[in-house]
Amino acid sequence: MGLNNAYKANNRDFTSSIDSFSDVKQMDKLPADDVVPTENRKYQGAAVMPHHQMSVMSQPLAKGVRELIKKTTAFMSGSKSKPQKLMELGPMTYAHSVLTASEKPLCHMALESSCVNGFADTLLDNGMSDATLVAMWLIRVTRRKRVRYCFRISNGVLTWKENRMLELDTIKDIRMAEMAKNYREQYDILDAFASRWITIIYQVSPTKLKALHLIAPTQLECAKFYNAVLTVARQRRELMESISVPSSEAFANIHWKVNVSSKKADESKDTLSFEDVQRLCTKFHIYCSSSYLERVFRIADVNCNGLLNFSEFCTFVRMLKKRHEVTEIWQKIAAEAGMIDFEKFYGFVTDVQCEDMDVQLAQDIFDKYSHEGYMDEDLLLKFLTAQPYAKEVEEDYSRPLSEYFISSSHNTYLLGNQVGSMASVEGYIQALQQGCRSVEIDIWDSDDGPVVCHGKLTSSLPLRNVIDVISKYAFITSPYPLILSLEIHCRSEGQLEVKQLFDDILGPLIYVADHSVGWPSLRDLKHKIIIKSKKLKANVDVSTDICHSTSSKGSSYDSEFDIQSQHATTMTRRGMRGIHISKRKHRVIEQLLQISAIHGITFRNFSLPESKTPTHCFSLSERSFDNLANDELQRLAIDKHNRRHLMRVYPHAFRYKSSNYDPIKCWRLGVQMAATNWQTYDLGQQVNQAMFRVTARDDWPWPSGYVRKPEYLLHTVPKTSFIRDIYEAVHSSAVVLSLELLSAQLLPKPKLSSREGEAHFAPYVVIELLGDGLRGPINVENGLVTAPNQVTSCRCPGNGFNPIWKTSLTATLNNTGFNFIRYIVKNAEITLATCCVRLDYLKRGYRHVPLYSLESSRFIFSTLFVKTDYRIASSLF
Repeated sequence: MGLNNAYKANNRDFTSSIDSFSDVKQMDKLPADDVVPTENRKYQGAAVMPHHQMSVMSQPLAKGVRELIKKTTAFMSGSKSKPQKLMELGPMTYAHSVLTASEKPLCHMALESSCVNGFADTLLDNGMSDATLVAMWLIRVTRRKRVRYCFRISNGVLTWKENRMLELDTIKDIRMAEMAKNYREQYDILDAFASRWITIIYQVSPTKLKALHLIAPTQLECAKFYNAVLTVARQRRELMESISVPSSEAFANIHWKVNVSSKKADESKDTLSFEDVQRLCTKFHIYCSSSYLERVFRIADVNCNGLLNFSEFCTFVRMLKKRHEVTEIWQKIAAEAGMIDFEKFYGFVTDVQCEDMDVQLAQDIFDKYSHEGYMDEDLLLKFLTAQPYAKEVEEDYSRPLSEYFISSSHNTYLLGNQVGSMASVEGYIQALQQGCRSVEIDIWDSDDGPVVCHGKLTSSLPLRNVIDVISKYAFITSPYPLILSLEIHCRSEGQLEVKQLFDDILGPLIYVADHSVGWPSLRDLKHKIIIKSKKLKANVDVSTDICHSTSSKGSSYDSEFDIQSQHATTMTRRGMRGIHISKRKHRVIEQLLQISAIHGITFRNFSLPESKTPTHCFSLSERSFDNLANDELQRLAIDKHNRRHLMRVYPHAFRYKSSNYDPIKCWRLGVQMAATNWQTYDLGQQVNQAMFRVTARDDWPWPSGYVRKPEYLLHTVPKTSFIRDIYEAVHSSAVVLSLELLSAQLLPKPKLSSREGEAHFAPYVVIELLGDGLRGPINVENGLVTAPNQVTSCRCPGNGFNPIWKTSLTATLNNTGFNFIRYIVKNAEITLATCCVRLDYLKRGYRHVPLYSLESSRFIFSTLFVKTDYRIASSLF
C-alpha cells in the first residue's frame, strides 16, 4: 500500500479515534483557532513531501508548508535572499534512549510492517535536504486540553504551531507504551491508547525538562513518527561525523547537492560565495573567525573570482578539516618513507599507545585501517579517532556489598534547588538511566495518600508514581542491586499504605535480608531492590522548627536550615496542598522494617554494639562527617568501620542551590554511598560520574554503578592503629604523570553578545589535578600554573573548530587510587565544556577525550586530543 493510499485508509480510523478519545476523556471546548480545518483532515498520517509533490495538497496546508519552508530552508543557489531563521546543527549530545548512528531505525511497537520500513527508507533516501518535510497529524495532550496539530519535522526542528517548536538535538528521551504509563495515568488516558502514545522529553534550560505528550491515529502511524524522529537524528549525526574525517567527501557532496545543485553538469559552475560558505559553517557549528575562514576560502578559490565550484568547495572543506597536530605525529612515525607499514604501526601502538597487544590482534587492526599494506595520514587519523580513551575495566562483582563504592543520589526527586523546585519522576529516570544505584525517597502523609517531596519546600508527587517508575527503570542500565534510601515522615497509617505500595508494585524484587549475617555478593543480589529505612527506638520529639537541626542524628530533611518562613508565600502552589508536617519523628513500623534490608541507625559512636550489626548503616550529613574526619582518631574509626559496614554521606543543608561537596574525601575513608545532587553538574558531580564510568560488561556502554574499593581499604584490621601503617605504605607509592593537551575538535559555540563578536572568542583549557595532593610543584610548557593543582593553556583566537594549544605538564601524585584529571574548556570566564577522568581508567598515548555540557550531556563530536603517560614509582601489594 502506498503512503498516500495509507493516509486515506487511516482517515476513518483517525476520525473515530478522536471520537472515542472524547468519550473516554472529556475534551475541553477549544478556541476556534485551535480547531483543525475540515479540509485539512484528509492529509492525516505521515508523508515525505518534497517541493514537487506540494501541488497535491489542499491550498490551506500547502500555504502553511510554503511558509515553513520559506522560514527554515538554507540559502539556495541563484537567490540572494537569506532565510529568516537559520537553525544551527549541533553541538549534538547523547540522549539516553535515542539510537546511535550505527543502529538502524527501530520501532518500539514491534511492528514489522513493510510500510514502516519503506517509510524509513524513504527518509534516508531523501537525505538532509531542507526541502524535505515530514508531516503528521497527532493529538497533543496537556492538562487543560487535547488538540490536533500537524507536526512537521524540517531542518532538525519539530514544529506544531507557528511559535511552538523543539529542536531534535534537545530531545533527551522518547517513551512509548509501558515506559510512558505514568504520564497516561496522570492525564487519565485509558490503556487502550498505550500503543499510540508517545512522550518526548526535551530540555529547555540547564535545569528544566519538558514533556510533549502525543497520541497518533493508529499504532502504525505512531511507529512512523517514532522512526521519523530517529532517522532524522541519525542522519544529522552521520553528517556531523563526516565533518571530523578529512578524507570523507560526504559533507561536501551533500551540501553541494542541497544548497547548489544535484546535477553533474553544474559542478563546474562557480556558485558559492564567501557569505554562503560562512552561513554553512554557522549552521553546522564550524565556529571559526571570519578572517580564518576567508584565508582558507582564498586558497581554495583557484581562479580567484570570489566564488567556489564543486571541486574548489571540496578543497575548502578538506583544508578546513585538516588536523595539523596529527600531521606532526604522522611525520614522526612515517619518517622519510611517507607511509606506515605494519612494523611501524606495531611499534607505535605498543611503545607510544602502550597497548598490551599480540601481533595477530595488531595485524587485524592494521588491516582494518590500512590500504594495500600501508597506512597514510588520513587512515592514521581514522585509527586515532576510533580508539577508546578509557580502559576496559574488569570489575569483580563477587564480593559483598560493603566492599564497593556505590553510585548514590541525594533528593533524587528534585530537578533544581532544594527550595521551591519541582519534584518529578524525571529525576529518578535520569539518575537510573545514568547508572545510579542508590536513590532517595522522602515520603510524607497527604490528604491523597503518601507523597514524595521535600516537606513543604517543593512540589510533591504521589509515591505510587515514583515506585512505578522505579519498577520500570531500576535495571535498565545495570543489573546490580538498587538501594532505595527511604526518609519516612508518615504516621503508622500512612506507613501501612507505603508498605502495601511496595508489595503491590515491587513485590518479589525486594531483597529480604537475614540481619544476623553479612551481605551476599553483588552477583547474588542481581536484579534485587534493597530498601533502607531508619530504625528508631521510639517516637522522638524534635524542635518546633523541624528544619533547624544540623546534628548527625537527623535525616537529610531534618538538617535543612530555617527557610520555611521564606517559603511560606509559595505553600499553596499545585502539588503542595494537604501535606502533613509533623513535629514528631515517627518510628518506622515493624512491617516496613521487615522488608528493609538496611537499617539506618542514629550515630553516637563506633564502639557501641549497634555499630557492629551486619546490615546497619550510618547516615551523616557532610558537616557531621567533616567534624568527625577532622579528628585523627575519629577519622581512623570511620575507616575501620567502613571496611565491613555501610555509611552514607549526603550534602549539607546550606547547599540549598543543590551544589555538591567533593566525594573524594568520603571515598578515601571507605564511605560506600557518597550521595550527590545529580541535578547539578558541578565539580562534585563530575568527579562522581568519573568514578563510576565502569561498565557492567564488555558489550554494554552503561555504568554498573559499583566500583570495588582499593585493596588497602578492604583489609580487616583488629585495631585502628594498624590503619596508620597501611596509610604509610600507601603514601610510599607515587604516580609520575606526563600530560600533553594538543587540540580540540568541534567545540560548542559560546553565547557572545553582538558587541563582543568573534574577536572576543579565544578558547583555552584549564587542567586540574584532583585527588590526594601533589608531591612537589607542577612543571608546565606553553601554559601557566594558575593554582597548586591547576594549569591553564594558552589561548587560540578565533578557532572553535580545531584549536591547537600544545600545552604539556608533568607532576608527581600520591598513588591512592583517587587521582582525577579535570579539563575545563573556557572562553573568557564562560565554560563551554568539561570532562573529568579517573586516571586509573585512562589509556596511555594519544586519545580523544569526550567533552560534556554543563548539564552533564556528552557532546557526540566535541573532543579534546591529549597524550597521556604515567607510571607507578613503587607498589604496595
